[in-house]
Amino acid sequence: MKCDICGKNGAKVRRLTQTVGRGSSSFLVRNVPVVSCLSCGESYLTAETLKELERMRLHWRELTKQEKVPVATFVDTA
Repeated sequence: MKCDICGKNGAKVRRLTQTVGRGSSSFLVRNVPVVSCLSCGESYLTAETLKELERMRLHWRELTKQEKVPVATFVDTA
């Protein structure tokens, strides 16, 4: 796949979990396609993915289910 940032071949689609929204209306979306380029190191979302995440944000109450998720906070050791 060709990278939209550097134009070189070698970009791959990875699937990640993404947080969408803010505060009490934030939620997790699993399996979000993220393009990662091995040449330039950039990762980005396509326009189609961003549109779908925005649609999900607008209709989150109908699309989400409650799950208990353990949460940890990263502490910088430097």
